[in-house]
Amino acid sequence: MMNSLIREKGGTFSLNKNEPIHRWYSYVEGYSSCLIIEELKMLLALNPDIETIYDPFCGTGTTSLVAATHGIKSFYSESNPFMQTVIETKINGVLKLDEDTVVRKLIEYLSLVKTIKVANYESWNGFEKFFGVKQLNELLTIKDLISKENDESVKDILSLALSAIVVKVSKMIRRGDLRYATEKEYREENVLECFADKLNEIIFDIQHHKTIIKCGTTKVSEDARDNDYVDTFDCVVTSPPYLNGTNYIRNTKLELKLNGFISSENDLPNFHSKGIVAGINSVSKRTHTDTILPVVEPYIELLRPVSYDERIPKMVAGYFRDMDMVIQKLSISIKSGGLFTMDIGDSQFAGVHIPTHQILSSICAQYGFSLYDEEILRERRSKNGMVLSQRLLRYRLEK
Repeated sequence: MMNSLIREKGGTFSLNKNEPIHRWYSYVEGYSSCLIIEELKMLLALNPDIETIYDPFCGTGTTSLVAATHGIKSFYSESNPFMQTVIETKINGVLKLDEDTVVRKLIEYLSLVKTIKVANYESWNGFEKFFGVKQLNELLTIKDLISKENDESVKDILSLALSAIVVKVSKMIRRGDLRYATEKEYREENVLECFADKLNEIIFDIQHHKTIIKCGTTKVSEDARDNDYVDTFDCVVTSPPYLNGTNYIRNTKLELKLNGFISSENDLPNFHSKGIVAGINSVSKRTHTDTILPVVEPYIELLRPVSYDERIPKMVAGYFRDMDMVIQKLSISIKSGGLFTMDIGDSQFAGVHIPTHQILSSICAQYGFSLYDEEILRERRSKNGMVLSQRLLRYRLEK
């Protein structure tokens, strides 16, 4: 069992904010490295011969980065293209970079930022509404400067540094979902200073902590449902998207725009089909109600007459249908006897409780995964007062 601090805070990203390399990009939906470190200790106690680990929903790469610091080869899937760049930069990029050359160039950029002439940008294809005029001009001036860098290692780090502050310097705030900050929440930031602060942090980590990365990570696929590996992974540690209505693509729209993955907000729906259905905006014409799993059917029947949005039953049905596909692929790609840890939370919609952990365990059982342990990390309350929980589910696969 984990100590109380890790149990209470480890399921959130908060403890990563002071962790070298992990802190380069903060992710509200992520978990902390200490949670994975403790989990890995438990897994190694059960199987000291673990050599490979896979995270089908890798996010910012916490699982892969922890594995890399332990010399364990990791694999990942991640449907958000921006998050893929975060994972690659923090692990493979750091592993391969020439420290002296990269640090010297990054320090040069610190000097450039202090003296740079800020250009004027009247628009940004609709995204100018998310920024003050001064902030937009400073942000796009730095972006243009980075685009001229020829060293890809340096360019990747600079782009990540700028991406890490893009929400902070905007009119937006991330509180679960990305939204406009209230007058009380909003603080007018100096982009050049914020960028320099983040860059100094990264330079420090490269100089003092680069050697913690002992091996790289390998992308399996964008979509976890496209994982075609067979008998490859000793263990899986992951946190699937929660069934809570959160739109993980829309929440990173500023980063996606900044890094050229979208041109306008109209491009966002193109990414919804690349991940599992977890948010209302992920529901589309492809989300058919005739694919409801038998274990999910009773909850759909409860939801239909009370849902305040007709997409909710489709979202719930689609979520478990997609997760069924992911788990089926995991049963093929994990070695027999392999271990699978899942961080998940339950949900409620219109007063109907959806015991996500129980439903997923039922699905797992159909594919040979037996639940050998379950641990509640923390409890929380929904807006209607219903007590919900975040927990770790631990399975062993017997083929």
